Amino acid sequence: MNKDQLLHDYIITHSAELTEKWLKLRRKLRGRFYSADQLSEEMKRLLIEQHTFTNTVIASAFLEDPAVFQHNKEKWAAQVAKSRVEQDAEVHEVVEAIGNSRTVFWEAVTRFMDEHQDIVTNEDARRWNHLVNSSFDQLMTDFTEQFQTLMIARLSSQQELISELSCPVILIADTIGTLPLIGSIDTRRARVILETVPENCVAKRITNLVIDLSGVPIVDTMVAQQLYMLSKTLFLLGIRTVFSGIRPDVAQTSIQLGLDFSEYQTYGSLEQALASMGVTCVIEKAKA
Repeated sequence: MNKDQLLHDYIITHSAELTEKWLKLRRKLRGRFYSADQLSEEMKRLLIEQHTFTNTVIASAFLEDPAVFQHNKEKWAAQVAKSRVEQDAEVHEVVEAIGNSRTVFWEAVTRFMDEHQDIVTNEDARRWNHLVNSSFDQLMTDFTEQFQTLMIARLSSQQELISELSCPVILIADTIGTLPLIGSIDTRRARVILETVPENCVAKRITNLVIDLSGVPIVDTMVAQQLYMLSKTLFLLGIRTVFSGIRPDVAQTSIQLGLDFSEYQTYGSLEQALASMGVTCVIEKAKA
């Protein structure tokens, strides 16, 4: 059996010991995810399982077939990145924890060399040092790439949800709804409005929709064009659209763009627009 295989087997045999030493280093970590006094038993078991896999991944770099290490590395990066994103761990915590893993792992390699001085040469030591550090560096690179990909996907999903919630179609009465737009409208939000509002109106069987713009501070060229396209789309779906809360500057922008809203009814307030559809707002006084 060659020396690399002997070292691999030594690491696997002492993997539990390496993991135990790594866990003791948690008290030195500043992040909350790995903190010894904030970790549940369930999370501790997960960390033990994942660190055991870390030992297996790095140890596989000593094997003759490099494809084994490559496969293990990619699998480890995907699993750990997913876990850390789900647990809202900060990336610097993971980087520091991996650094501790590197330290503990190299200490094990050093012990192996001390125990096998009769067969281990200086060249073996230099080669293993390079191999271990290179393997951990690759592990770190793969993890950060996976972590970033998952975080971007999560942020994108959250942004889409926020955008959808920012353009709610509210059913006021039978077949009558309102779309209260509040806050600034950027390109992303305008796209979401154009994509989701027609679908929501059809799903709720709305045939009359009031688009209230009283809460929109700025209507630029893009916003005006998107609102015009939305009204045209709704018209093709058989949905009557009226606008309320249009301020003078909004009207002026539309005129400058050459957008003809004359075919649509406009009202100074949402209350007036709903009243035109036969919906009356009644405020009941609380009983004493």
